[in-house]
Amino acid sequence: MAKNQRQIHRLLRKSIIGQLPDTQFYLFSNQSKRKGNITKLKTLFAEHEVLAVGSEYFSNLFAAKQTLDDPAIVRFQGGRHMCEEGISIDEYGYASDSDLGEEDEEVDETVQNDPDEKCGNVSTERMAHTTDENLVTKEPQCTIPSRVLVTDTAFKTWLALLYYMYTNEIAFAPLRSQGSSTARYCSLNEAPLCSPKSMYRLACKIKHDRLQAKALAAIRSSLTEYNILREFSSSLTSRFPPIFEMEVETVFQLISTPTRRPIIRDFPTLIPRIVGADLPYGAGIPLDTNIHPDETPGMNE
Repeated sequence: MAKNQRQIHRLLRKSIIGQLPDTQFYLFSNQSKRKGNITKLKTLFAEHEVLAVGSEYFSNLFAAKQTLDDPAIVRFQGGRHMCEEGISIDEYGYASDSDLGEEDEEVDETVQNDPDEKCGNVSTERMAHTTDENLVTKEPQCTIPSRVLVTDTAFKTWLALLYYMYTNEIAFAPLRSQGSSTARYCSLNEAPLCSPKSMYRLACKIKHDRLQAKALAAIRSSLTEYNILREFSSSLTSRFPPIFEMEVETVFQLISTPTRRPIIRDFPTLIPRIVGADLPYGAGIPLDTNIHPDETPGMNE
């Protein structure tokens, strides 16, 4: 029996005898552009042993005497907590995260939060020091020893990560620049979708090389002559050299094809961004693309 199958069977047996997952993760799922913050905490449940075996990051997170050097992780004990007001986009660190829904989107079918789960404005620092007296336990008959608030990753991305850790399966949604968006609802019969860009960012953070490679490959396979320059100008590209290098290579592969006209038309708009240092690695882009005037759309037609 494969390792992942053994893990699933073990968890199934535990659930049958009433042993629930021992860890709760709290993550934000929506973005309010009007308020400029990240909102709507939702909960995911996991078995810490499964995660620790498959990842050094999680092994360190759950180690009794290990302090994880990650300011986005807030561990606490006691009952559950909620934060209605959320955190700022700057604190979250990824304003263009397509795994965050809009504030007025409907709730994902995979996890439904209790409609009474509301509280006042609670900062991240206050969450870390909340006492048991201020917390409400949804299921008092269960004692869940570990609760973790994650402030820099979307609920959808973390859900896909946990599913991958359990099953070794990952499913990526189309890029927003392809004119599609992540499915609003996720069937329990399918792997949960997430943005490959959001997963790449998370995989880099937790140092999961295999997942990082899968996400990078998914980004590459989603690039066409119609969206490559838009992706090339994205904030994620400017922060991760491997994505930048892959997209530079893709630009010059696509520009040599018969369908290159959209790239030729829009390529000059990249030059001000390179000169203006909006793209930190832009100095490596050869500005001479060997494009002649008679190859520019609208010329000689």
